[in-house]
Amino acid sequence: MNRLFYPKLALLNLKKNANTYIPYILTCIGSIITFYTMISIYGNEGLDSMPGSGNLKMILFLGTIFIGIFAVIFLFYTNSFLIKRRKKELGLYSILGLEKKHIARVLFYETLYTAAISLVLGLLGGILIGKLLFLLLLNMIRFQTPIAFYVDVRGLFITAAVFFLVFLLTLLTNFLQVKLANPIDLLKGGEQGEKEPKASWIMTVIGLISLGIGYAIAFTVKSPLEALLLFLVAVLFVIVGTYALFTSGSIALLKMLKKNKPFYYQSRNFISVSGMIYRMKQNAVGLASICILCTMVLVTISTTISLYIGQESMMRDLFHLDVGITGEAAMVDPSAIERIIEEAQTKGNVEVVDKLNFNYSQFTAMQEGSHFLPDTYEESNGDDMAYYDEVSDFSIISLSDYNQMAQTHKTLAENEVMVFSVGENYNEKAIAFGNNDYTVKEELEFIPIDSKKKENFMDKYYLIVNDEQTMTTILQSMEVKDQPNTVLAATLFNLNGTEAHKMLFSENLKASLTQLNPDFYMDNLYLSISEWYAIFGGFLFLGVFLGALFMMATVLIIYFKQISEGYEDRDRFEIMQKVGMDKKEVKKTIGKQILMVFFLPLAVAVIHVGFAMPVITKMLAVFRLTDTTLIILCTLATALVFALFYALIFMLTAKAYYKLVKQER
Repeated sequence: MNRLFYPKLALLNLKKNANTYIPYILTCIGSIITFYTMISIYGNEGLDSMPGSGNLKMILFLGTIFIGIFAVIFLFYTNSFLIKRRKKELGLYSILGLEKKHIARVLFYETLYTAAISLVLGLLGGILIGKLLFLLLLNMIRFQTPIAFYVDVRGLFITAAVFFLVFLLTLLTNFLQVKLANPIDLLKGGEQGEKEPKASWIMTVIGLISLGIGYAIAFTVKSPLEALLLFLVAVLFVIVGTYALFTSGSIALLKMLKKNKPFYYQSRNFISVSGMIYRMKQNAVGLASICILCTMVLVTISTTISLYIGQESMMRDLFHLDVGITGEAAMVDPSAIERIIEEAQTKGNVEVVDKLNFNYSQFTAMQEGSHFLPDTYEESNGDDMAYYDEVSDFSIISLSDYNQMAQTHKTLAENEVMVFSVGENYNEKAIAFGNNDYTVKEELEFIPIDSKKKENFMDKYYLIVNDEQTMTTILQSMEVKDQPNTVLAATLFNLNGTEAHKMLFSENLKASLTQLNPDFYMDNLYLSISEWYAIFGGFLFLGVFLGALFMMATVLIIYFKQISEGYEDRDRFEIMQKVGMDKKEVKKTIGKQILMVFFLPLAVAVIHVGFAMPVITKMLAVFRLTDTTLIILCTLATALVFALFYALIFMLTAKAYYKLVKQER
């Protein structure tokens, strides 16, 4: 036999099966481009010179790992569609005299061609668009730097190795399927439909319970931290519930429609319902996968867009004033601090306004009603979530400092205090620290150094006490071994000027403070903004990448399902035309069937996202994004755009489906 016979036969097979292999190869190319781009950006030395590069590179690293894992799983999944469609052809080769080792050679060359085309075009595509995507990332994080054209040789080798291994494993999987099957099974493998499944009420109940638990978790989370910890649990329950209801609940629904005789015994409904029931077990898994992918697209893109758009409000929520300088009061020289601020102000050409100077002390305490005890968490092994539910953060300020900063003339008796709560009001008439009891004279609704917030990791209070002696007494009662509470001196102020001048002032001030005393701590809105842009620009970039990857997976699954359905339905629809249905009726029947089947995952995905909104808003509050209206608008806009994209894919795949169904054998 000619040594070129197998390579030529493999090439001919790829051409004959172009309608299934071309989308698969395009998906491989897209996955390779995505993976290489993430690696090359992660390894680009230009990122090291920007603020917040450590956080951004961590995001890119985690994104690379996730994309690699998802690509491996998804390419194995799509390969199962390909081998199913090829089984009849491979069985025919066996009937015609080719041994299994010969079939294995054909599969080897087919995989070799596919891998070569995918790797070459994928790596070239990654190189060509890598710089463009890097510049897009820099634009998202608002950082300008001269970047030369960069080819990450190490990234090329890693990408090639990862996907070479993927193609090798898929080839071994195909070898195994051919080896274990006899020629007759292969010949009928592409035509074997699923037996009419029975509706398992146990599975349906499990699905309903799982989905109910997932939705209940989403609706009952109380704090951002709890949302962060329970989100994955809710997701797992929703995934289990989705697969269970699609595989069993959908069958139960279809059988209910079948029992509805006025509905079922209509030509179009009869064909649609009976056809869907006949192979629903197989369809349900694919449709559930589409549903989960749609949900992932909507959640990933909407949350990252919300974070990116809401950065300014998040920063303002975190920084009540632009700049804050804090140091241990015993080590702070107020005149030296003032001199440094004036020098930085002159160099930066900005105006310092709304300046506040005060002393305070900060500690955490375990709350039991109105009684607070020293925080001994580090000396125990308690549960993290329970800890944050019970612990409270306190800042104590003397009455004289409060009156000065708030420009008031309030008075307090010896055992009286005033309380300002950052979250929900304290709502108690008394407060006790250790053995010291105090009366809450007033619950403040405003304090110049902070504001009310909707969501918090823990309860946070500002306590206004009569004098420094009372402050010392409370601090001593709340001290933990080896962790003495100290009095801190703080200077807070806002800036007027251009953004560039404010940034110059901030950089000069930070350098001077570090030189004066490295232990001084500075909160600065403008220095933090650059780091936050890096973080959330990276999140958006990764979100767009992952969203595109999930969309690509969704499109390919829909396409392969339509092609698979088309091949399986062709014979049945030929029979229906022979018994009297015209082509117009066939087309209406097809349209109704695929409309019911393939828009169901999108509808369920939207429901999932709707129920997930409470937990999503709580999670985003971790980043200080508390604008629920913005989150909802971003989610609705994402859902609308994705629905239009989904409808376009539906129309294109429906044409491919109908073309196969009406094609004469």
